[in-house]
Amino acid sequence: MSYVVWNESMSVGVPVLDDEHRRLLALFNGLLESGITPANREELSSLLTSLRDYVTVHFAREEAMLELCGYPELDGHLAAHRYFADEVEKLACDFEGDNPTMLRMDLILLLKDWFVEHIQETDSLYKSYLGETL
Repeated sequence: MSYVVWNESMSVGVPVLDDEHRRLLALFNGLLESGITPANREELSSLLTSLRDYVTVHFAREEAMLELCGYPELDGHLAAHRYFADEVEKLACDFEGDNPTMLRMDLILLLKDWFVEHIQETDSLYKSYLGETL
């Protein structure tokens, strides 16, 4: 069972970025599906580390593409990415602080209220721009 299922409204029209967005979505869903219990602490730790690492990789690629193309809203996009990266760090703090209820709530909010919205609204702003310049 997936908590959020990828659909075409999330596509930014750049295959490598769409693939990375799918991967991030899979990591979020994996965290939510893991049960967030003390019994699976090792699995959760691995998933959180993967999410943190992949966020860094994805943002670096997306930001480099936007910079290369001279995307006019780059500064705002960078700020949105920094916010998201900070929120992922908060997830790690919830986990390290043995607060599984807070971790689950924060995951759901970050996934549904920010990640999906960011892709569908903020990332969609560069969709036609990148499509024309790449």
